[in-house]
Amino acid sequence: MIRIEHIRRHATARPDATAVVDGAVRLSWTDFADAVGRCAAGLTEQLPEERRARPVRAVFLSGPRWELAVLLAACATLGIPCTGLDPAQDTDRLARTLDLLGPSIVIVSSEHAPVLDAALGAAPGTDARELLRVPLDPPAESARPSGADAAGGAAGPNGLPEPGAHVDAPRATGAAAPPAHADRAAGRPEFAGRPDPGSAEPVRPFPDLLASDPPRRLPEPLHQEFLAVVPGGSRPRVTVRGSAAEGRALIDLVDEFGFDAHDVHLVAAPLWQPLSLQLARTLLTVGGALVLDDTGDAEVLAALIAAEHVTTTMIEPGALGRLLVHPDSAAPARSGRLRCVITPGRHLGRWTVDTAWARLGPVLHLALTSPETGLAGLLTPEESQVTRARTGRAVLGTTVVVLSDEGEVLPAGRPGRLAIAGPHVMDGYLDGEAEFRTLDPGADSGAGSALGEDAGERRFLVTDDLGVLDEHGRFTLTGRAGGVRAAVRDRAVDAALFRLESDLLNLPCLRDTAVVRVSLPTLGDALVVPFIAVAVGREATGYAALRTACARRVPSIPAHVIAVDHIPYSPTGRIRTAELLRAVVPILTLNLQLEQTVHQEISA
Repeated sequence: MIRIEHIRRHATARPDATAVVDGAVRLSWTDFADAVGRCAAGLTEQLPEERRARPVRAVFLSGPRWELAVLLAACATLGIPCTGLDPAQDTDRLARTLDLLGPSIVIVSSEHAPVLDAALGAAPGTDARELLRVPLDPPAESARPSGADAAGGAAGPNGLPEPGAHVDAPRATGAAAPPAHADRAAGRPEFAGRPDPGSAEPVRPFPDLLASDPPRRLPEPLHQEFLAVVPGGSRPRVTVRGSAAEGRALIDLVDEFGFDAHDVHLVAAPLWQPLSLQLARTLLTVGGALVLDDTGDAEVLAALIAAEHVTTTMIEPGALGRLLVHPDSAAPARSGRLRCVITPGRHLGRWTVDTAWARLGPVLHLALTSPETGLAGLLTPEESQVTRARTGRAVLGTTVVVLSDEGEVLPAGRPGRLAIAGPHVMDGYLDGEAEFRTLDPGADSGAGSALGEDAGERRFLVTDDLGVLDEHGRFTLTGRAGGVRAAVRDRAVDAALFRLESDLLNLPCLRDTAVVRVSLPTLGDALVVPFIAVAVGREATGYAALRTACARRVPSIPAHVIAVDHIPYSPTGRIRTAELLRAVVPILTLNLQLEQTVHQEISA
């Protein structure tokens, strides 16, 4: 997150301009600078001296909220890497991740505290007694204001304050409490500020850090590194990226998207997602405002975009799908302010691209990103109209090449393994080696690069992605070189499944679909292909298109096609396969049993 010297620079230039919006809480740059300074001082005072002698790391389990933004900026100021953890992962994996990171500070919101407690209990290498725990707890009900009076002004749509209304950030001197967001009262805890002296219900957790005076002189940063947890896989992996390339990465992002101080950026994806955090940091660095949302509710998102005059947003795929089908989603396009919507694009198809263009305008940017590579590729709104799914071009500062099995750089049109170089790429894993190679792409290699010049030799990360570059430098993902599930023993079949799914994503008659290979007693070795029809009554078209595509691409494996109302996604754009199968396999099994019964009766 942004360091306090940058916050103070903006506070000097634009003291009353809005920096962070969270529901009805609006922090000006002056408020933000004051809160971050106090929080940095409080962390320094409360962190035990013996813990400062070794690398100090922090982790957080919390949705986007203003308190977290302050804490992240305070950690950045002190040089403490603060890594977000996915609270939806299982306890054992979270415990192993905590052991791997070895944090000194844990930041947790009350709704995720039970998850953290269970993980700490299962983490043999982590002593909870040694951790500085910063809870983001809900205020006491008696200290929480409510209604329009609490907001200090008339409420706008969905209980949001009217644009331009200002609610002071909480001060350590007993300031009045900021209002609660009406829509989130039942969703996540609200911070009600420090109560007046003598209150029977003191609000204590987060403001304890704000009670410290801002430091007159900033301490030297402890160390500089950026850590990110890799989702999935058989064991937790954590990527490490040093601070040396951060300046270049920031400049490239600003040039790529044209960010400036007039932008209002909606954070509609968890900040534990590396790209979401990086974009938020970039917008604050250039002086833009952040609008935080932790609901993922389509009505709230549409109202925020309109009320706060949002210009850019990072939105998770599931929330984007809900927004596109909501009747209020056309309002942002009519306002003409929204110009850039970024979402992970490895599993978004033709319907999403076309509907986003129709309802939001030419704003949707599909990001090809991972913790190892950062933002490696981008498919712009115009390119997405004429290009297949899972395609992108290298972002500014990044070079993508395709390697043969022998590690040679291949020309355009030849499939192979993708290797990526650039300031967004990790330096390595925290607990192991990754495959890097020093390569000179050369002018005739067909390398996808946004450098605009021959970069010479560069250090490339060899990824597990398979793909091909075209003559224009665009790359298309065609499969995975590793991480194949145990049920998939034939690499040729695995490649065919990837191509099948890509084919299905490009069908305009489907809103969404997935291809999962299973090996179950009830279904045998089979494909489970759930899909969402484009409209009620259009399921028959989907059945016909899917069965035809499956029979053409993978004729050797029976495919069970089923219409569903929902395909669950993680915020990183990965399909939650286990959750999906739990919902559809019992239905498929029952249908199969009914079909067998009918066949037996006919035969009899």
